[in-house]
Amino acid sequence: MVNKQGNKKYQAPTATSINVESSVLLSLIRHTSENYPSLFSGTLLGFEDDEGSIDITHVYPFPYPDQYEGGSFKSRSGAKYQDEILESLKKLGYGVEFQGWFQSTVSGNFVTTQLIEGLAQQQLLNKNSFIIIHNLSSINKEVELKALRLSEGFIGAYLDGKWKSKDLESNKISYLNIFDELPINIHNQNLINLYLSNLQDSTTTVANTNEFEVVNLSSNQNVTAQLLESLYSQVDSYNYDQNNFNYYQRQNQKEVSKVTQWKQQRKLENLERAKRGESELDPEEWKSIFRFPSEPSRYNNILHSHAIDVLADDILKKCEEDLTKSLAIERKLISEN
Repeated sequence: MVNKQGNKKYQAPTATSINVESSVLLSLIRHTSENYPSLFSGTLLGFEDDEGSIDITHVYPFPYPDQYEGGSFKSRSGAKYQDEILESLKKLGYGVEFQGWFQSTVSGNFVTTQLIEGLAQQQLLNKNSFIIIHNLSSINKEVELKALRLSEGFIGAYLDGKWKSKDLESNKISYLNIFDELPINIHNQNLINLYLSNLQDSTTTVANTNEFEVVNLSSNQNVTAQLLESLYSQVDSYNYDQNNFNYYQRQNQKEVSKVTQWKQQRKLENLERAKRGESELDPEEWKSIFRFPSEPSRYNNILHSHAIDVLADDILKKCEEDLTKSLAIERKLISEN
């Protein structure tokens, strides 16, 4: 798959899972949690094995916070820092290579154009590149990590540079399949006293135990308010984009109606001319008379939709947690009376 400039070629990824050393996991969580509410990203280094896995053995956070998710991925300072780390490790005899990034976020806010652009460019350079998202608004103080990469359909649309409705349909893209998710496996968990639970194919969730106080997971005390504020912001952006699309649809429908009336009128004129033995007027002349409006890009629409979907899901989980607590308290009060 090559874009219209012919300078980028997409290759299907071969890696099917991510193996993370427990020391890397603890370093990542400690850094993102202790610096909350600032957003941090960093470089993940390691190896690709022959069994379809990527082993992450080193993590190096960027030395400065991001103004927004993905802000460091395309910056010159971020690239320079990343290159310096790799060069230093090579001098020490480490053969690790760049494999991907990590990014802290609040629920679905990580879906930014900067992050998407950086990840897309990296996947075109290295087919197995990915990003680990650390959700700082996770429920019950649990550590929520997801390893993501852009789907083949999304990369296809990215290379074409076309984001109209028909383009999304041809590439089979919606806000639900922007990303493919990779399972995360934690290695050598005996090195640190962390307890892993609820390990699934698509996500890795670490249970809330006393040992996690060391990584300051209780720093986020106002999860619900933050989730709602983020949701409002995403909905406002979505509505702005959707209003532009609705305006396009109204204008387009007006032009369609005009063309339909014109065609009917031209058909009647040609019938009259045929009766008089005159030559037929061009029935396709409407193409040079009417100009249909250009459909706006649907790119931002699917990004906002994905973010809203994730935020809404996290808010529902939080509501379920609070409702459970309320019911427990109510039952206890009733039993005491």
